[in-house]
Amino acid sequence: MAKFNEKLSTILNQQLPEYVVADHPKFAEFLKVYYQLLESAEIKVTSVQTTVGILLETETGQANNLVLNATRIDTARTTLDGGDKILYEESEFGKFTRGETVKGQTSNAEAVILVEDLSNGRLIISAQDKFISGELIVGQTSNATASLDGYTPNPVNNIVDLVNFRDPDKVVSYFLTQMRDEFLSTLPETLNEDVDKRQLVKNIKSFYRSKGTQRGHELFFRLLFNEKSETFYPREQILKASDGQFDSQQILRVIARVGDPAQLIGRTITGKNSNATAIIENLQKFQIGTDEVTELVLGSTNIQGTFQVGEEVQGTASDTDNYFVKADITGIPGEKIILNDGALYSTKDTVRVVGGGEGALFQISEIDSGPITELVVDNVGVGYAIGDTINFDNTGTLGQGAEAFVKIVNGGFLREDDADEEDRIILEDETGSGDKYEGNVIVQESGTGVGDITDIFLISGGLGYETLPTVSITSTGGANAILRAFGNNIGRVLNVATIEHGKSFELSPTPPTLKFGNNMILKNITGTIPASGQITSPKVSTIKSWDTSRSFLKTTDVSGGFGINDNLTFDNGATAKIAKIDIADVTVQVASVVPTDGVYISERGKLSETTMRIQDSLYYQDFSYVLKVGQSIDLWRDAFKKTMHTTGFYFTGQVDVTTRLSVKTRTPVIGRVSGASDEGAMGLVNTLFSTIFGRRLGTVDDGTSLRPKPHEAGQIDSNTDTVDHFATNTRDLTLFRPGIEYDIQGRIRRTIVDRNGTPIRVNSSHAYVGPRYAQLDKHANTIFGTTNTASGITIQRLSELKIFGTRTSLDGTNPIFLLTSSEIGRLMKMNFAFPSELAFNADLFSNTLIKFDNINKTFDDTIA
Repeated sequence: MAKFNEKLSTILNQQLPEYVVADHPKFAEFLKVYYQLLESAEIKVTSVQTTVGILLETETGQANNLVLNATRIDTARTTLDGGDKILYEESEFGKFTRGETVKGQTSNAEAVILVEDLSNGRLIISAQDKFISGELIVGQTSNATASLDGYTPNPVNNIVDLVNFRDPDKVVSYFLTQMRDEFLSTLPETLNEDVDKRQLVKNIKSFYRSKGTQRGHELFFRLLFNEKSETFYPREQILKASDGQFDSQQILRVIARVGDPAQLIGRTITGKNSNATAIIENLQKFQIGTDEVTELVLGSTNIQGTFQVGEEVQGTASDTDNYFVKADITGIPGEKIILNDGALYSTKDTVRVVGGGEGALFQISEIDSGPITELVVDNVGVGYAIGDTINFDNTGTLGQGAEAFVKIVNGGFLREDDADEEDRIILEDETGSGDKYEGNVIVQESGTGVGDITDIFLISGGLGYETLPTVSITSTGGANAILRAFGNNIGRVLNVATIEHGKSFELSPTPPTLKFGNNMILKNITGTIPASGQITSPKVSTIKSWDTSRSFLKTTDVSGGFGINDNLTFDNGATAKIAKIDIADVTVQVASVVPTDGVYISERGKLSETTMRIQDSLYYQDFSYVLKVGQSIDLWRDAFKKTMHTTGFYFTGQVDVTTRLSVKTRTPVIGRVSGASDEGAMGLVNTLFSTIFGRRLGTVDDGTSLRPKPHEAGQIDSNTDTVDHFATNTRDLTLFRPGIEYDIQGRIRRTIVDRNGTPIRVNSSHAYVGPRYAQLDKHANTIFGTTNTASGITIQRLSELKIFGTRTSLDGTNPIFLLTSSEIGRLMKMNFAFPSELAFNADLFSNTLIKFDNINKTFDDTIA
């Protein structure tokens, strides 16, 4: 609408000569109305709400008119449109009238009616260009309604508003459509009802700039459906080499001296002696022993110089502070140096630190796997032959492929002074040169021994063993041999993680060392090795675990160390000999600033992650994405391609149901998500509607039998001549009935003595609700009220009552006094109903007298 000071009609009197205004007021008024007409606008209206009127009866065909007080042409006596209507009291609306204000229900635009011409479907209003086509307009006085069908401004108003056509905020809504066609041509005509199209036109540039981004996708679906959307990139689930996301922090631990180190987050600290500097990104506090230790997380790219263990660091809480927060650096474990990696360890084994500090915790974080390198003969047995197969049980070892057989039986030749039975006399290297048989061991002739195992030939040690397998022998005549497997790479320590860094490891003894448990393979066992207890000789050690099937012993807290061939004595008297042992040895350096061991912050790059996929050059690739929104892809695919989709990318749609049960399919057809490919979707439809399903359920006694292959699908119904695709009276699944259960409820039985003194046991007819003889005994004389002397119940009526339902001789006898005076009898049911009356207060129709002649109404009264 033009501003008030831009209208000629409002300033006309100021432009006319004073004598014209004074001597010719009608002419001045005419000019004002004339310019009001030029500044007005025409609106076309439809669906005008009709009013209730009065129809005069006629019998002669004459036009009988109801004369109102303002139907004549406007005069001083009867003003035009003044009181020329009749409304019933129940009418909620009237007719549009001149001078009232109409308001658009969508745009909230307002205008004043200058001329009402509803017979031609139009209203002449003061110019208002903010009305929206199709919206409902309501008269603010008459409450009449109509639909806006068109807007036509007069020439003068068009000239005034012409400059507004370039501004989306001021342009008439009909011209705004032209702007939409120019700037929003790729968007659908129908957007969400909450979208302000004027604001959209002004901000469309930034919208187009977000093309191809997740933010742009979110804006697009907000405009269309006012729904949240999610953009998923399948490249995040593609397995790539060296794609893991690993994070490690640089930490420095201090003990506060002056002030609170928590004030230094985001501030720079400086070493007093080293002049090293760093910025604190974060911190956390611990209580270790008697000291409160603060761990400072430093920015790895902001560390300048090298902080020294034990030196003072200081910093200020702000640039304006004139005092320093001071703290002393405490030494913490840094780099771990593996001197000997040991064997047979697991990541569950505990590690003990020995040094001058306190509070540090370490754990084996990674161990190696490897092949079987040796088989220890614990018991040689008897009756074995060369070539007997050695069996490896790999259950739980993560390894496979170990193979071996019996190589030598009946023993070799030893010197008399040999202390080790595994030593033997062998041939020199060149003795067997050129012989078709390999080997250098001198053995006895066949048949000269008892078939005891002397040596094992390991064909293959296999691979991937993290724990030891159990070993057995397949032999036709051998017995009692015991073999134990060993691999020097199995369970060797590859890495030790620092779980807690502790404090004060610069104190003596320093640097600290890590103590690992003793893992050993035993042989020559006598007695029973306990699962818990101690080794008492040659060193004292605590038993952690004992695996009988592998002869594998774990001990901790060793005072000294064990070695191969040491003879052990246990606290219960059992003895054994160490066949294999390899103890890990790790030292730790003490430092001021150390990197944490770090963690993987995502599943990327992990072969074990089930969500990761191999690139397929279609769905799982770098240039594809999935749009998740709660609308069918058919509603937005074309508009999205024109507006947001970038060339060279592949996109699919996925319906996300957020307020109901989610039924989305991740990759329904050959790696595609629903809506991405018509061919895949049609293939799914064809499968669903072409497969023949047989009967699924049946019971053991319904005449059906279980199909031999119940999970095998039927053939596609491509032959129209076939009808039966499954054998009749067959089923896929058997439905079993639950067992029949009975609930037995004990019934209370009571004894009543009849009038002859005979006790009678009553099993039924007891009542816990409803009419009982206890009620008769209590209410028989008061049922009609305490003030009513006539109870309405006569002695004759009471004598007609009979006992029933007891299934005894009491049935048919009179219950009065027999049951009413007995506590048991008063609990029995009766067939007597008390007479009752229902009374209530209500106004009668005749109480209120309404006369139709109380109020007189005349037709010449004006009803506003």
